[in-house]
Amino acid sequence: MDRKIRYLPRLELSDHACGLFGDFITVTGKADLDSAEDTLFMDYETLDSDPESLCGDERQKFDALFAPVKTTNTTDIPTHLKTIQQEWKKRGLSFVEDDKIRLVSVVLHDQFSETDNSLMIGHVGVMLPTSDAVYFVEKVAFQEPYRLLKFKNRTELSDYLMLKYDNSWGQDTAHTFIMENSDLMDGWRILDEQKDAS
Repeated sequence: MDRKIRYLPRLELSDHACGLFGDFITVTGKADLDSAEDTLFMDYETLDSDPESLCGDERQKFDALFAPVKTTNTTDIPTHLKTIQQEWKKRGLSFVEDDKIRLVSVVLHDQFSETDNSLMIGHVGVMLPTSDAVYFVEKVAFQEPYRLLKFKNRTELSDYLMLKYDNSWGQDTAHTFIMENSDLMDGWRILDEQKDAS
């Protein structure tokens, strides 16, 4: 991959998500790119200057998955979950259901003002559930290799991700939540403060 692209975190996420999981994502609609311009402008500049950085319909998948979703000013997770599910449906984003491979998306609530709120994917990984464990493939930084982590179950994976990405402490935003394909991940939970979940 071209070095200039590797410095853009969402392109790295997209490469990861669409590269490893792209065959399990379909998109039949189009994202509202007006809502994405402010957030993804660096990614779009790179994609405009190097369209080959994502191949085929990967750009459409990138837009559908990573473009922010407008939401309401609430800390209610079910409201946000329903909002992102409805928007993904409107964008035509769907997932091929396969019990052996799942996309895990960490969803963040951004509040720019009381009337300007959005949800966006802050991190993704690929989950490989087995009968006795949950494996998770992720890339946490452009300079780092892919990592394969093993967890006992989805709750242990949730705790790992919530410790890293739940940035709502003491703020008026909703807690981070974790989706498995298009649903709330079984085992997801909010941790008490930032204590060790082990």
